[in-house]
Amino acid sequence: MASDATNDAGALVRELREISDRHSSWRNRQGTEEVNGARAVEPSSSEEESQANVFLSRTNENRDLNQYWYSKNTIETLCNAMREGLKISKGRRVAFLSTPSLYFSLSPEEKEHCAVLDYDTSWESCSGYHFYDYNYPTKIEDSLLGTFDLVVADPPFISRSVWEKYAITARLLLKDNNSHIIATTVNENASLMESLFGCKPALFRPSIPHLVYQYSVFTNFPSLALAVKNPELQE
Repeated sequence: MASDATNDAGALVRELREISDRHSSWRNRQGTEEVNGARAVEPSSSEEESQANVFLSRTNENRDLNQYWYSKNTIETLCNAMREGLKISKGRRVAFLSTPSLYFSLSPEEKEHCAVLDYDTSWESCSGYHFYDYNYPTKIEDSLLGTFDLVVADPPFISRSVWEKYAITARLLLKDNNSHIIATTVNENASLMESLFGCKPALFRPSIPHLVYQYSVFTNFPSLALAVKNPELQE
């Protein structure tokens, strides 16, 4: 078993390195200048902006857990897309699967109706935190099952086997098959996102400053927030 785990880890490293090489010419750039006549979505409130800044300034990425935070602008944009999804479904509960930077950037009122499921136990004192290990995708607290209108997912690895486990968890958390999904992963996983969630790639792509390869955003609902290019990226 230990040998199998080592081989799987080696395969994941090789996979990430290959994708990194293909995307090595892409670089993030700062600024809010217009891109194709459109601007980045503005945060919905100064409180949200403050919460995003607080999280990013106080929370270090744990590379042992493969943590890479979105930029502040990306956090705000994804949170706005989340709100659009909730408006469509007329819901208010969101499960953040391995996306703590988004959960902790919500307003206190929004967090009351949401949950963050993550392997990192440094947040276990937070009322909305629930431990999650994707190796046990069905090990979810009964109180969470079938209670969410939307799931946001960003696994620590991009392989099919990992995403299939996250899909199992997402289906358990969501109220029904018409609930909404926001997923971020490499564009090479586009067909996988379609088959698992019925998600399509958005025009907006996230800035993840310390990640060397580029992610895309996939949703199964229309989003104005994600319908413009990210001005932080040179594309």
